[in-house]
Amino acid sequence: MMPLRMDRVVVDGVYHQLLERAPPLRPLVRRVAQTGAFALASQWRRNLLFNAGLALGANSTRTSRVRCAYRMLGAMQLFISDVMSARHATGDELRARVRQFDGTADFLAARGIKRGVVVVGIHMGSFEPALAMLRGLERRIHVLFQPDEMPRYERARSALRARLGIIEHRLTDGVSAWSGLLDALKADEIVVMHADRTMPGQGGVRMPFLGLSDANLPPGPLRLASTLGSPIVPTFCARVKGGLHIWADGWIETSVERLSAPDVAAHPAQLKLLAAMERAIRRYPDQWMAFSDLREGARGEMQ
Repeated sequence: MMPLRMDRVVVDGVYHQLLERAPPLRPLVRRVAQTGAFALASQWRRNLLFNAGLALGANSTRTSRVRCAYRMLGAMQLFISDVMSARHATGDELRARVRQFDGTADFLAARGIKRGVVVVGIHMGSFEPALAMLRGLERRIHVLFQPDEMPRYERARSALRARLGIIEHRLTDGVSAWSGLLDALKADEIVVMHADRTMPGQGGVRMPFLGLSDANLPPGPLRLASTLGSPIVPTFCARVKGGLHIWADGWIETSVERLSAPDVAAHPAQLKLLAAMERAIRRYPDQWMAFSDLREGARGEMQ
């Protein structure tokens, strides 16, 4: 979650520990981390500034992009803090952080197909309270995720999900993770994954996104859903005054077909998913945690 060149002892042993165990200091240590990383992590800063321009649009000014990029970095510190401060939180306590929850009718409509549901989000807001809300509707939820480099943070996140009853699938497990997700959909269960950037172990495909003609994004969500004709529900989380706002942006029907990765880019279902993601980012640009270069992609295929 922090630049790898920074000493792991400082980040995981001090920063994460302060967020976990020193509530009065959390705002200060988050601000120090935000300011320090923006000043020192040059690659992050370049990517954030570029992506802030995409989120704000071509007519945005340099000043607005810098401000947005800095706030994107602050959104990440809040995200980390949410995990580290929830070491004893229950599902009900996490759900209490949600001020507004919209789109239940869309989710239930997709659920009625009885082929499982692929819930697709982006790196925005607070993930575990969103999972807690979904857990209130569903008994079995599977999450595809990239393990974090920082052991203390990863332990805290996995422990929190275990308390919520969330079933984890690691991207680093490759084909076995893919098979586990397919089995979940065959059992009419819920799979949750992100689609706004490629991760190590994922293969990206060039597709139009936020004004780019060649954004490198993961084809996995649609490839997974279309294997069984499972519906996709684009679902997003943002911070608003008084708590979190979670909403589903309609639902996307898929048919049973075996798609190769290149097939995904121009597929009608993928274009609908991209449009939903764009709407969420345009609505809350400074909450999008966009740290990667969308024009470059990690190599390797999960399947």
